[in-house]
Amino acid sequence: MSGPTGFVSIVGAGPGSPDLITLAARDRLERADVVIADYLANPALLLWCRPDAIILQRRRGPRSEQPLPEGLLPLRQSAVNEAIVAHARQGRSVVRLKGGDPCMFGRGAEEAAVLAEAGIAYELIPGVSSPIAAPQAAGIPVTHRDFTPAVTFVSGFEAYDKAGLHVAWEHLARSAGTIVVMMSVGNARDNAAKLVAAGRSSDTPAAMVRWGTRGIQRTVVGTLADIGDKIEQAGIRAPAVLVVGEVVSLRQQLAWIETRPLFGRRIAVTRSIRQGAPLRRLLGEHGADVVPIPCLAVEPPADITGLHDALGRVATDFDGMILTSPNGVHATFDALAGAGLDVRTFAGKTIAVIGEATARACKARGVVPDVVPTAPRSEGLVAALSGRLNQRWLLPRADEARDVLPKAVVAAGGSCELVVAYRAVRPTVPYLLVQSVLPANEGGEGLDVVCFASGKTARHWLETLTETLGADATQTVLAAAKVVSLGPVTTAALESMSIVVDATAAEPTDAAMVAAVRAVCADGSRAPT
Repeated sequence: MSGPTGFVSIVGAGPGSPDLITLAARDRLERADVVIADYLANPALLLWCRPDAIILQRRRGPRSEQPLPEGLLPLRQSAVNEAIVAHARQGRSVVRLKGGDPCMFGRGAEEAAVLAEAGIAYELIPGVSSPIAAPQAAGIPVTHRDFTPAVTFVSGFEAYDKAGLHVAWEHLARSAGTIVVMMSVGNARDNAAKLVAAGRSSDTPAAMVRWGTRGIQRTVVGTLADIGDKIEQAGIRAPAVLVVGEVVSLRQQLAWIETRPLFGRRIAVTRSIRQGAPLRRLLGEHGADVVPIPCLAVEPPADITGLHDALGRVATDFDGMILTSPNGVHATFDALAGAGLDVRTFAGKTIAVIGEATARACKARGVVPDVVPTAPRSEGLVAALSGRLNQRWLLPRADEARDVLPKAVVAAGGSCELVVAYRAVRPTVPYLLVQSVLPANEGGEGLDVVCFASGKTARHWLETLTETLGADATQTVLAAAKVVSLGPVTTAALESMSIVVDATAAEPTDAAMVAAVRAVCADGSRAPT
């Protein structure tokens, strides 16, 4: 889709929940050379981008002329237009990622006109729009057969008035339909008064929904007479939508997100994108606002020949192979294919794994492990291999790993050849995604819980936050959040870094992690937003 002058996709990011991005939008993100994102687009979506993609994010906050961190753009629309055109003219595939739908009170059409004038090919990718999605997530359908056959979407932003494009409040007031007012937090009181002055009853139900569809969604319900006061008392900030009409009364019966046990909680998952997906999904199903901060990425070893050589000698030099993580399984079997071999290489050999997750990864590759300990840690595998430790073992593993297994094998009179199968590295995390864990008074959305699966992810977490936010802010985040660990080995590693652990999962499974998270959240406290 790119050519001599590149190609631009103007993409709707949806209303906030990462689950509500379209397949087309995800496809464009995965293939883009450059992504230019608004702050209303959930920065978690940027994790779909290629590692080598250039990511530019429009920052949230006042229009200051202070220097910005690398990768951030000022709020000026002209700066965005210039960046889109400049990258496209270099032959790049550019995604302009906009919250909600790019043309629903956004500047998608204006940016398309800039591209058309510059002779740059482009497309518009629709997105799920917040004036429909946010009320629905709050239990407020914008239409209902018993209430209204019509809905009107209107801007509450005074910039339209300044441009001479006045809202016909008199017409809206006479309408029996639902009214959804966008960009109206600061002007909600005035807009409600305009509707009343134009003839709409002051008793008409109204609701303001902030961050609709996300686990930190907040909803304030009142009438046109008092909704402004209630918004102010609740401290509701943008982004939010105002819903006016009798359908608001349905919320009492239809509200659903708020009933989930982890609703209102922001929970950071620090595992790699691939490994953390099941936990992120479970936490989301429990109502949490999940913040993926991947603190681990898996890369091949600098020199793969050592692993290829070892796999080529399995038939003659080893009695069995020990695999200690799903990452090790994927790396080993990928290397097996790269060496021109297949699973027949392991015929007649004992395959031992450290736990059920690693066993599942093996089965997915066509090999059923012979030894799976009940205690999923190195010490448990040593016990499960009692009587076999004196054999010849191949142990593909990470570049850094515990020495419990090789020492036990050698002590029992066996041999254990260690070979690096993969490197566990610290990935780059988008700036605005890291910034989002800060309290609201420091530009973020707060954080209630952070989940760690290993000491290395915790070390990388500290490095990522310190590098991005500074040492003091990192300590502020940790002090405000509860810490949940995957198991006792991880807990010990965290404590050695002076990280206070609030709960350790009963077993190293995603379900146990969720149970531990629910336990530490049971006191009802909430990180400031």
